[in-house]
Amino acid sequence: MNKKNKMKLMGIILLIITIITVIMTFIIVSRLSHQVDVESEQDAVFDDSFSGTIPNAYILSNHQGEIIVLYQGTNYIAKETAESDYTGVADIEISHGKLVQIYAKPANITGILDSYTDKTVQIEGYEPLDCDGTIPVYVVSDKKTIQPDVRQGSVSDLLIGNSQVELVVAEGKACAIVCHQKNQVDNIRVLLKNGDDVLYSDIYVKSNKACTVDGTKVNAKELICAKKLLKGCKRGKEVRIKTEDGKLYLCDTDGKKKTDGYEGDFILRKEKGGYVLINELPIEDYVRYVLPSEMPVYFSYEALKAQAVCARTFAYSQMKNNTYAEYGANLDDTTAYQVYHATKSCEVTDRAVADTQGMVLTYEGKLIDCYYYSTSAGYSENLEVWDAESPGYLAAENHTKAGDRNLSKKKTFHKFITKSVTSYDLDSPYYRWTATLSAKLGMDPEFGRLKKLKVEERSESGYILALTVVFEKGERTYEKENEIRYALGKYLLEVELADGTVRNDYSSVPSACFEVKSQKDGTIVLTGGGFGHGIGMSQYGADAMGREGKNWQEILTYYYKDVEITNGVGLTDFWGKGLQK
Repeated sequence: MNKKNKMKLMGIILLIITIITVIMTFIIVSRLSHQVDVESEQDAVFDDSFSGTIPNAYILSNHQGEIIVLYQGTNYIAKETAESDYTGVADIEISHGKLVQIYAKPANITGILDSYTDKTVQIEGYEPLDCDGTIPVYVVSDKKTIQPDVRQGSVSDLLIGNSQVELVVAEGKACAIVCHQKNQVDNIRVLLKNGDDVLYSDIYVKSNKACTVDGTKVNAKELICAKKLLKGCKRGKEVRIKTEDGKLYLCDTDGKKKTDGYEGDFILRKEKGGYVLINELPIEDYVRYVLPSEMPVYFSYEALKAQAVCARTFAYSQMKNNTYAEYGANLDDTTAYQVYHATKSCEVTDRAVADTQGMVLTYEGKLIDCYYYSTSAGYSENLEVWDAESPGYLAAENHTKAGDRNLSKKKTFHKFITKSVTSYDLDSPYYRWTATLSAKLGMDPEFGRLKKLKVEERSESGYILALTVVFEKGERTYEKENEIRYALGKYLLEVELADGTVRNDYSSVPSACFEVKSQKDGTIVLTGGGFGHGIGMSQYGADAMGREGKNWQEILTYYYKDVEITNGVGLTDFWGKGLQK
């Protein structure tokens, strides 16, 4: 057989194998894994060829000669019924399409979802329990129907510290989660970081008034030590420090206060290698301490109210964030989320929070990702600076008094960035700035010293979308604004702001809206504008709009397009599919 015929034969064999594979996959999927459109209200039927045990399914109905079970998002029907009329979580044994046995799992632990990982689930007041693989979550409607109205979600639909659930347990393991009510968001859990670390080697706390530790009374100013309280306890064990009307303080080993007082409760949690500190408090109180930490208190009152709505919206939208789910927290207290408790609350910001109580921003019925930043260079951006698809409410547009310009062009951008074009942000010291970089300040571990920078791509709003950093022995290209800013931070000598202030304490350049010019002395000068990512609301712009007479609603709808301002108290439908709040 010649080479050409051999190749032809191999092609035919491969085609036959492919066809057989497709047919077998179709048969398997049709038997069990096929996903039925829930809205069509159709059920899949076990045919006579199917035999096996379905683990941790939810029995919806068990009468009239058939059993209906929910498994992996689909309702399945099997012939025969069991003697018991049990409905709920069970292992279902099927033989040739008929029910053989139900292994009911009625045992459960009821309480607040405290933490979870890929391998464990924890209910508040209990130790974490192991689970085999992805744990199913069954959401049971409170509607009165003959057959329970149950749908399947995932653990990430639930809210740490808020969701009231039943954890189904068998043989010491977590098998499934059943939720009978909508998420009721009352509190938020903030992980208080230890600098850049999550863990503390020990935690010392005291209260200015009498408090309780897991219900045991502790006198005012008595020092509480995490290591003593949790000595000999397993990983995941928690104690709650609660004070009715006092405040809690982080202290050193001698009991000297290291922080201002915190409202709400402290949760001390034992983890491998140390302890985690969580502050749980009502969302409105959380916003009271975010507002003065994120916006200067002397800004216009309408800007403060707009910022309060942004902070509250952001807080609600992060309730499902699972970054800290294993520690039992929703978010942390740093700029990675919102700066919390960096300063004391004050009367004007407390009033701004109270005057907008519960108000949040939604788009097409869902909470928005409420991004905000310090200063615009004159044009706003969307998520293209993070190389991501952008929602309709985030617009890249001109916020100056001048006509629209395409700032992706080099000459056009140069004329724009070297002048202070009139805009709402004109009075910000960050509106225009000059940064000086020195190759002497840093070495790339692989490519050596910095040689030059090349702007590969710029957006129409003037922000760099791709920057190549050239070194002695190679180069790196960065395509996200935060990566660009921090990559250059290690070489940052100083930044001169528009008001003449010179700063040499920045860890990144103020924004990715800049042009590059190499100097004869070996330094590189960046001429730029703005402070932050440029997405959403500019805080300095909001301040100027407030001083101009705009109200907080007008400020928010200027920066976030086609949004609705809604009272978030009791809202139930802002997270789309999956378990609702």
